[in-house]
Amino acid sequence: MSELNILFPKPVVAEVGGKSVKIYPVKLMDFELYGKEAVALMGALDQLTSERLLRYADDHSAGIRRVLLRTTSLTWLQVRRIDSVTAIQLFVEVVRVNSGFFGEALPGMVRALSGALSSSA
Repeated sequence: MSELNILFPKPVVAEVGGKSVKIYPVKLMDFELYGKEAVALMGALDQLTSERLLRYADDHSAGIRRVLLRTTSLTWLQVRRIDSVTAIQLFVEVVRVNSGFFGEALPGMVRALSGALSSSA
């Protein structure tokens, strides 16, 4: 039954500016955008400096807004009005919430596929 929780996760609630915001799982149609922005974020956080974070924000603010629109309950206007620090913190939370798929579901899929491939050989 716990495997179904990974496949069909429920939204997680985070507090942003005193308001509850739902964080949803990344949908397949948004997977490429999410992956691109998450990889860029991980690179920026790898050797964190103020300059690197500012460069990341400058280069990826539009992508972060698109990801937040698709993965949170925030409206377009709320995302436009959110300050950059809060947007990055919320995006980090979106990545954390969605990491369960990468941390748990993918290794299980690899094990299942490995078993299927070895039994058919």
